[in-house]
Amino acid sequence: MIYWFSGTGNSRWVAESIASKIGDRLIDIAGCMVRNDFRHQLSPGECIGWVFPTYSWGPPPVVLDFVRQWHIDNYEKGHTYCYMVTTCGDDVGLTVDIFAAALGFIDLDAAFSIQMPNNYILLPGFDTDPADIERDKLGKATVRVNEVAAAIGSRSKVIDVVTGSYRWLKSRVIRPFFVRHLMSDRKFAADTSLCNSCGACVAQCPMHNISLGGGNKLPQWHGNCAMCLGCIHRCPRRAIQYGKITTRKGRYHLSAAKQKALK
Repeated sequence: MIYWFSGTGNSRWVAESIASKIGDRLIDIAGCMVRNDFRHQLSPGECIGWVFPTYSWGPPPVVLDFVRQWHIDNYEKGHTYCYMVTTCGDDVGLTVDIFAAALGFIDLDAAFSIQMPNNYILLPGFDTDPADIERDKLGKATVRVNEVAAAIGSRSKVIDVVTGSYRWLKSRVIRPFFVRHLMSDRKFAADTSLCNSCGACVAQCPMHNISLGGGNKLPQWHGNCAMCLGCIHRCPRRAIQYGKITTRKGRYHLSAAKQKALK
């Protein structure tokens, strides 16, 4: 089984690609959270995979919240193969260490990182990649996914990630500050001159955190945001902003057309 979480489609594509190559089943972490579905059962010989993006040099808090409540039946310590794959714009810091600690008694046998186009745009200095860099990353990601799937298929026990420089500072100092103070949906809003209440943001929110309300039927956020940025990147009219900082920044999601081009 492969547990996955994704906002703009990068990690979902990776999870689906790996699943198709090794013949595994997929489980949507956000869907499980919404349904309060935390107990699952392994089939004989089945491995446990985790695919998620890197958020500020660590696993997304929603993934950690799920793991803390998760229970798996038929796990055999020393025999059940468990791995993680994290997508990132550049590097992952100490994401592997943080996630391995969260798993507790489950042994993490392997970890891989896959560089994908940047999508974090909510702070100064952060933006989407230029078109040429995006194409280059996606082209290399296709090759990388094949390598990772082959390693998983052979049950390789390896830590194969790009940790980057200053990883302790990034993951142990900057990340806690980011999680505590910068993961809020309070600044999301829709431009009344652009929003046509199409509901794309509602449909794309993995946490069911957005509804159309009020007399003008504009999107409203309800405080259960995973900060996946799916709403702001997938809005077809660029109507959604995060304060004023995103008005001139790019938008990105791994659309069906882009996925088709990767095959």
